[in-house]
Amino acid sequence: MPSLPFRPERLTLLLLLLALSTLFLCSFDKGYFYRSLDSATWDSSKNLAIAENLSPDHGFRLFRGRRQRPGGALTYEMYSRFPVGGYALIKL
Repeated sequence: MPSLPFRPERLTLLLLLLALSTLFLCSFDKGYFYRSLDSATWDSSKNLAIAENLSPDHGFRLFRGRRQRPGGALTYEMYSRFPVGGYALIKL
């Protein structure tokens, strides 16, 4: 069996140091990770709200919110731009 030119322990250490060195290649601007409310955060909260509202109680409607009219009837703010499968996965 041919011998390896390096020991496996050193390869593991080398890969670990290589992975850690990539941290220094990125900028240290925390503002990039902790942004204010933007479109990505808004979309995430919208998708979570639709997934939360997805239930047999509401007839599996895809809606963001609902309001009650003065007469007592409910009005749904519908949002069914995408298929129900993604929202079902989020709900799971």
